[in-house]
Amino acid sequence: MSSEDFDAVGSIDIGPGTIDPRDFQQRASSVERDHYVAVLLLEATSEATGHKPLYEESFVLLTAESEDEAAEKAKECGKQQETSYQNENHELVTWKMKQVVEVRPLEDATFDDGSELYSRFFRNYDAYRSLEPLTDEDA
Repeated sequence: MSSEDFDAVGSIDIGPGTIDPRDFQQRASSVERDHYVAVLLLEATSEATGHKPLYEESFVLLTAESEDEAAEKAKECGKQQETSYQNENHELVTWKMKQVVEVRPLEDATFDDGSELYSRFFRNYDAYRSLEPLTDEDA
Protein backbone atom coordinates (compact mmCIF):
# COMPACT_ATOMS: atom_id res chain seq x y z
CA MET A 1 0.00 0.00 0.00
CA SER A 2 1.35 3.44 -0.89
CA SER A 3 1.06 6.52 1.30
CA GLU A 4 -1.69 7.74 -1.05
CA ASP A 5 -3.67 4.55 -0.26
CA PHE A 6 -3.35 5.30 3.46
CA ASP A 7 -4.62 8.81 2.91
CA ALA A 8 -7.61 7.43 1.01
CA VAL A 9 -8.42 4.88 3.74
CA GLY A 10 -8.14 7.32 6.63
CA SER A 11 -8.94 6.06 10.10
CA ILE A 12 -10.47 2.68 10.79
CA ASP A 13 -13.33 2.69 13.28
CA ILE A 14 -12.99 -0.33 15.55
CA GLY A 15 -15.26 0.84 18.30
CA PRO A 16 -13.81 2.82 21.16
CA GLY A 17 -10.73 4.54 19.77
CA THR A 18 -9.50 4.50 16.19
CA ILE A 19 -6.38 3.36 14.36
CA ASP A 20 -4.85 5.57 11.72
CA PRO A 21 -2.73 3.49 9.28
CA ARG A 22 -0.41 6.49 8.87
CA ASP A 23 0.71 5.94 12.47
CA PHE A 24 2.37 2.70 11.34
CA GLN A 25 4.31 4.13 8.40
CA GLN A 26 8.03 4.56 8.96
CA ARG A 27 8.75 8.24 8.68
CA ALA A 28 11.98 9.28 6.99
CA SER A 29 12.69 11.63 9.87
CA SER A 30 12.44 8.76 12.38
CA VAL A 31 15.54 7.03 10.97
CA GLU A 32 18.57 8.05 13.01
CA ARG A 33 21.29 9.52 10.81
CA ASP A 34 24.68 10.27 12.32
CA HIS A 35 27.39 12.64 11.14
CA TYR A 36 30.69 11.26 9.85
CA VAL A 37 33.90 12.77 8.55
CA ALA A 38 35.67 11.11 5.64
CA VAL A 39 39.28 11.76 4.70
CA LEU A 40 39.82 11.43 0.96
CA LEU A 41 43.12 11.46 -0.90
CA LEU A 42 43.11 12.69 -4.49
CA GLU A 43 45.99 12.77 -6.97
CA ALA A 44 46.55 15.06 -9.94
CA THR A 45 48.59 13.69 -12.80
CA SER A 46 49.61 15.11 -16.15
CA GLU A 47 51.64 14.07 -19.16
CA ALA A 48 53.32 17.48 -19.10
CA THR A 49 57.10 17.44 -19.10
CA GLY A 50 58.48 17.62 -15.57
CA HIS A 51 55.08 17.21 -13.91
CA LYS A 52 55.26 16.16 -10.28
CA PRO A 53 52.14 14.49 -8.89
CA LEU A 54 50.05 16.78 -6.70
CA TYR A 55 47.94 15.36 -3.87
CA GLU A 56 44.94 16.78 -2.06
CA GLU A 57 43.69 15.58 1.31
CA SER A 58 39.99 16.42 1.54
CA PHE A 59 37.83 16.25 4.68
CA VAL A 60 34.17 15.63 3.82
CA LEU A 61 31.14 15.79 6.10
CA LEU A 62 28.61 12.98 5.58
CA THR A 63 25.34 11.86 7.17
CA ALA A 64 24.54 8.17 7.23
CA GLU A 65 22.71 5.49 9.20
CA SER A 66 25.89 3.42 9.66
CA GLU A 67 29.63 3.55 9.22
CA ASP A 68 29.33 1.18 6.24
CA GLU A 69 26.89 3.55 4.53
CA ALA A 70 29.20 6.48 5.31
CA ALA A 71 32.14 4.59 3.74
CA GLU A 72 30.10 3.99 0.57
CA LYS A 73 29.10 7.65 0.45
CA ALA A 74 32.76 8.64 0.92
CA LYS A 75 33.78 6.55 -2.12
CA GLU A 76 31.02 8.12 -4.19
CA CYS A 77 31.99 11.61 -3.02
CA GLY A 78 35.61 10.96 -4.04
CA LYS A 79 34.51 9.67 -7.44
CA GLN A 80 32.44 12.83 -7.96
CA GLN A 81 35.56 14.93 -7.39
CA GLU A 82 37.41 13.19 -10.24
CA THR A 83 37.89 15.43 -13.25
CA SER A 84 40.13 16.19 -16.22
CA TYR A 85 40.82 19.55 -17.80
CA GLN A 86 43.30 21.44 -19.96
CA ASN A 87 45.55 23.77 -17.95
CA GLU A 88 46.71 27.19 -19.15
CA ASN A 89 49.48 25.48 -21.18
CA HIS A 90 46.90 23.21 -22.90
CA GLU A 91 48.21 20.15 -21.02
CA LEU A 92 45.75 17.58 -19.75
CA VAL A 93 45.49 17.43 -15.94
CA THR A 94 43.58 14.53 -14.40
CA TRP A 95 42.40 14.34 -10.78
CA LYS A 96 41.55 10.85 -9.49
CA MET A 97 40.56 9.59 -6.10
CA LYS A 98 43.48 7.58 -4.82
CA GLN A 99 42.08 6.41 -1.51
CA VAL A 100 39.46 6.81 1.19
CA VAL A 101 41.92 7.22 4.06
CA GLU A 102 39.45 7.01 6.91
CA VAL A 103 35.79 7.36 7.83
CA ARG A 104 34.90 8.21 11.42
CA PRO A 105 31.76 9.18 13.30
CA LEU A 106 31.78 12.71 14.66
CA GLU A 107 31.68 12.64 18.43
CA ASP A 108 30.51 16.26 18.68
CA ALA A 109 28.07 17.20 15.94
CA THR A 110 27.05 20.52 17.48
CA PHE A 111 29.20 22.47 15.00
CA ASP A 112 29.94 25.25 17.45
CA ASP A 113 33.18 27.23 17.49
CA GLY A 114 35.92 24.85 18.52
CA SER A 115 34.03 21.64 17.68
CA GLU A 116 36.55 18.97 16.73
CA LEU A 117 35.83 17.43 13.35
CA TYR A 118 38.83 15.17 12.90
CA SER A 119 42.02 14.21 14.67
CA ARG A 120 44.61 11.50 14.35
CA PHE A 121 47.71 10.39 16.20
CA PHE A 122 51.17 9.86 14.74
CA ARG A 123 54.71 9.19 15.92
CA ASN A 124 56.95 10.49 13.12
CA TYR A 125 57.00 14.27 13.45
CA ASP A 126 59.61 14.68 10.69
CA ALA A 127 57.34 12.90 8.22
CA TYR A 128 54.44 15.09 9.36
CA ARG A 129 56.47 18.26 8.88
CA SER A 130 57.28 17.18 5.32
CA LEU A 131 53.57 17.66 4.50
CA GLU A 132 53.85 21.44 4.43
CA PRO A 133 51.14 23.19 2.41
CA LEU A 134 51.97 24.49 -1.06
CA THR A 135 52.78 28.15 -1.46
CA ASP A 136 51.97 30.23 -4.54
CA GLU A 137 55.53 29.63 -5.76
CA ASP A 138 55.03 25.84 -5.56
CA ALA A 139 51.84 25.81 -7.60
